[in-house]
Amino acid sequence: MKVALVKPPPTYVDWYRRPILGISYISAFLKSQGIDCQIFDAQFNLWTQEELIHRIVKYRPTLVGFTAMTHEIIPCSQIAVQLKKRLDIPTVVGGPHFTAMPERTLNEFAAFDYGVIGEGEKTMLELVQFLQQNGTRELPGNIMGIAFRDSSGRVCTNKLRELSTSSELDMLPFPDFEDYYREPDALAHKDAEYMMISSRGCPYHCAFCMQVLGRKVRRRSAQNVIDEIENAISRWRAHSFKFNDEIFLFNNRETHELLNLMIDKSLPERIRWGGCVRANLVSEELIKLAKKAGCYRLEIGVESGDDEILKAVDKGITTKQIKNAVRIIKESGITTNAFYILGHPNETKETIKKTIRLAAELNTDTLGVGIMVPYPGTRIYDMAVKGEGGYRLLTENWAEYDLYGGEALELGQLTAGELAKWQKYCFIYFYLRNFRFLDLIKFVFKYRRGIIFILKKLLPRSSEKVR
Repeated sequence: MKVALVKPPPTYVDWYRRPILGISYISAFLKSQGIDCQIFDAQFNLWTQEELIHRIVKYRPTLVGFTAMTHEIIPCSQIAVQLKKRLDIPTVVGGPHFTAMPERTLNEFAAFDYGVIGEGEKTMLELVQFLQQNGTRELPGNIMGIAFRDSSGRVCTNKLRELSTSSELDMLPFPDFEDYYREPDALAHKDAEYMMISSRGCPYHCAFCMQVLGRKVRRRSAQNVIDEIENAISRWRAHSFKFNDEIFLFNNRETHELLNLMIDKSLPERIRWGGCVRANLVSEELIKLAKKAGCYRLEIGVESGDDEILKAVDKGITTKQIKNAVRIIKESGITTNAFYILGHPNETKETIKKTIRLAAELNTDTLGVGIMVPYPGTRIYDMAVKGEGGYRLLTENWAEYDLYGGEALELGQLTAGELAKWQKYCFIYFYLRNFRFLDLIKFVFKYRRGIIFILKKLLPRSSEKVR
């Protein structure tokens, strides 16, 4: 059996040209069981939809699997429709959107035959084996973590599969990046970065975040993480690593063990790495150890400059903790990237201004500013549907559920257009307030495609003004 794993083309800009870990793990797992598998990532390769379909048809798979964020579910369905016309093969979809609403997705998009809920490695293997033995004439009623339609068209959801344990994560093969990196020195150049995770899951309860991998944190062993780093160095000459854990730097025994092992193995002499940390977990001891272990960049979710809003979205941090954390990180010499969201429950122009002022005060090396998206499966989505928190849900056109260019909701006196303008203003104020004119020019040049796309969306609202 031949399996194609697909990521659709970028919606408007290549913000993140990096391998998709989810399908890379699935591909590696299927290959370890002797299954022919190939990844077709149109986002990474900047293929058009037509180019993507042509490549998949040429491969002639017997099963096509899609991974989709909410804003990608429609293009995935469109691609599935075209592939079914040309190849007449079964399709399966997974990822955050399907995990949040499996029944609705299969009812909404007839081109998907099956769906995987949660982690995909074992479920995909069992589905492939089932189809090899039975074809599509039988229903996969005994496969945990899968949804499908019965003979009457009714959507059936099987018992959910338990999440992988820490020891099971250690047993997984390393992600399959063979379809991403063709050359042995593919990651040797200055800006190249190897993506990996040391854990799955997040114990926190942020109202805007989807919990696809569960709230229980399951960590790979320190030695297993080191083994993957060593493999990436020898296989692709990797020198820079990005830990894509929902939170990488926990201030606990397991994190200290990994950082100390990095030091013992002399990895800081050969590599650098970055990851995510929460403000309430930062201590001078932890950051000092991270720096010694090769950390060069940390990302921190600030979200808002208003303490009441932070409390309302269950962020579990305060602006005081944020300021202290950023100070400690900057004093260590580690570069910082902060993330902010505009459009929290009961957000006002005044609370947005507080967020913008805090961003300028923190003056991190870089920042990301998104507009609140009511992702299915989050408390924000439930609030928007009910009209709570001042929200007005504008659409359930999933293409608009995009953090940087979508317009799914508005609230109070803030229209979707005004939120978009405040978003742009935040970037400009951040750089100009700190006299970082060259950095502003670099930012505009780097993200020029996305900026042009968003400005085009704003033109019809040119009469609206930010006050």
